[in-house]
Parts: sequence; C-alpha cells; structure tokens
Amino acid sequence: MRQPFFVFRYACALFTVLLTLSSFVSNFQEEYGKAGYYADSLQGRKTASGEKYDKAAFTGAHKSLPFGTKIRITRLDNKQSVIVRVNDRGPFVEGYVTDVSRAAAEALDLIKAGVTRVKVEVVETADMAAAKAPAPVQHSVSSKTVAKSSKSASTAKLLIPKTQTATRPATYNTEDPRPASSAKTAARAQGRTLTSDLYKVDLKKTEKYGFGVQVSTLYDADNVLPQITDLEKNWNGKVLVSVQRNDANDVSTYRVIIGPYMDRKAAEAQLKLATKKGLKKCFVIDLGAL
Repeated sequence: MRQPFFVFRYACALFTVLLTLSSFVSNFQEEYGKAGYYADSLQGRKTASGEKYDKAAFTGAHKSLPFGTKIRITRLDNKQSVIVRVNDRGPFVEGYVTDVSRAAAEALDLIKAGVTRVKVEVVETADMAAAKAPAPVQHSVSSKTVAKSSKSASTAKLLIPKTQTATRPATYNTEDPRPASSAKTAARAQGRTLTSDLYKVDLKKTEKYGFGVQVSTLYDADNVLPQITDLEKNWNGKVLVSVQRNDANDVSTYRVIIGPYMDRKAAEAQLKLATKKGLKKCFVIDLGAL
C-alpha cells in the first residue's frame, strides 16, 4: 500500500527562531513570477486545504500563504488583474508563484497564453477573512458523531510513519509537562546529557510529476530529518521524501529525493552536482512512476 508523496521543506537551520504565519503575511509585500491555471481534468479533486477544486470559483495556489488569504494577481504585460482566495499549495516549479482556477484565468485572459508573468499582492489576510465570516451554527453532538470522530482520529494516526519509540526511556515521555530548560536541569542533576535541536517544518503534499535525483533509501524515520536538513544547505526547497508503507511487514520505506525538475536533462545536471558534493550512488528517477 503506497502512502501519499510528500515534500518536506525546511526554511530554517538549527536553533532558528520560528516566525508565526501572521507575521509572515504582514511582512509579505509583493512577489513576481510566472502563473498558470488548473486543467479542467482536476475539477472536483481535493486541494491541499481539503476543499474540492471548483473551476468556476476564484481560487488559487501559493507555496506558503495561509489558506483563506486573498491575493491580487496582476499580469505584467496587459495589467489585467483578479483577486483569488488561496486554498491550495504550489506550484512547486521553479519560476512559478501561483496557479489559478479556470474562472480566474479567464479574468486574466490567460486561457490562450497558458502561462504569463504576474505580480502577487496580499489584499486580505486569512484572519481578516475569518473575522468577516458569520459565526458557525452550534449543533448538539450525538453518540454516533462522537464514534465517527474517534474512528477518524484513529485512522489519521495510522497515516503517520512509525518511529522506534518503544526503546525511548520514560524520562523522555512526550507528555512531560516541564519546560525544556527544566528537563535539561533535571538531566544534568542525574548525570545525563540532554541535547535538543529546533527545526522549522512545513509538510506539504505534491503532485508526482517531472524528474528527481534519488539520494538514499532509508527504513528508519529517525534518519530522515538529519539528511533532509543537510541537503537543504545546497538544495533549499528542493528536497522531497517519498513514503511507501508495507502494512503486511509493518515497514516504511523513505526515499530522499532532490527535485522536482521538469525534464531529465535538468535532473541529470543536478546528479552531476550531487556527485561532486560527495553523494554516492545517486540516480535520476521519474517521479510519476512512484
């Protein structure tokens, strides 16, 4: 049974202060790059936010702005513009800053051109949009609803790759309410050394397209994060992880990949670079075959 294909992106190195989404949006000024639009064949498919794609709605994708953010997209050549609501992630192709729905593409006169250069500006943050929305109607919760929610929660837990937590000592219990500083003090008092690292993690699902350079195949989730962090130093925002789950043997396989690249030639150029940097036994793969 294959798990979805994930892309891990780490914007900060070790010991980096994590910025909140609200501060990111407030500092967002404008962004320039290419824009495309969704194919009609995607109608009804789920977006990264969980909403179904509706080609008649004015929606779009962005790599990092919170879902619900409204952005103005302006063509640089003819100055036509449209406002869309972010409900998807992407596009994860170099040079692209957004993809828009069919309706938005028609407003931009983009159907014939297919791709154009644009400017992206935030006109309404997700928080502002939420404040304008009417309050949700409260409903009583039946026992059937509770049972269904419990079942969904259990299913969600099964999708998380298992790590070797069985050998973790009780002193490292994840339910330990003490602050990290107190835990370190207690560890020193017992003659132990407790080290910690801080990572910024942004987990997104991506389409299987293009080519990549497979760097390694791992079977322990604990080894995945250190390698991703190391690769991000040279391939920032270009590190992917394919997760394949074998339920019969209770084993997960993690393939660490550099990509995506639109064609094999571009991937082969990165393969040469990876080899020069000491990464052995790498090879080019077709991401669509995963």
